Amino acid sequence: MNKYYIFFLFCFTFSCTPDVTPNERAILKEKVVPFEKISWKNLDSLKIEYYFDADYGDYLGKPTFSKESMAWNGKNVIIEGYWIPVSEIGDSTVSVLSALPYAQCFFCSGAGIETVMQIKAEGNIKRMETDEKVKLKGKLLLNGDNPMELYYQLVNASLH
Repeated sequence: MNKYYIFFLFCFTFSCTPDVTPNERAILKEKVVPFEKISWKNLDSLKIEYYFDADYGDYLGKPTFSKESMAWNGKNVIIEGYWIPVSEIGDSTVSVLSALPYAQCFFCSGAGIETVMQIKAEGNIKRMETDEKVKLKGKLLLNGDNPMELYYQLVNASLH
């Protein structure tokens, strides 16, 4: 009978031993933030005020974001659009997601700058063809300070 009792205590002791280290437990306790799907209509109320900047020697735009756009700032989002590689300008690390195909996008036609988003990938995103329709997920950031980057940015972006 004693050996059954000892065997029971032995099994009970090992069943109570944690399977994860304290660091792993802390990571598991972190809140997982879900990704919310948004559309370009959530971002289309952008107003730009242009001013002359002597340092750049040109007119630059200062954006004013709508309340709806501001509500998405810093949130994890999923957005669908058309892939526009910018490697033609010499920077293979920059890509753009557009609400419209290349022939109609901000760079080639009269579409507004609110129809494009700078993609800052998490690692490498496979090379895609221009105008390939994709869904991306990442953290949406609104850029009102750096005139050399687009106003909408998707950071830590990856394919969805």
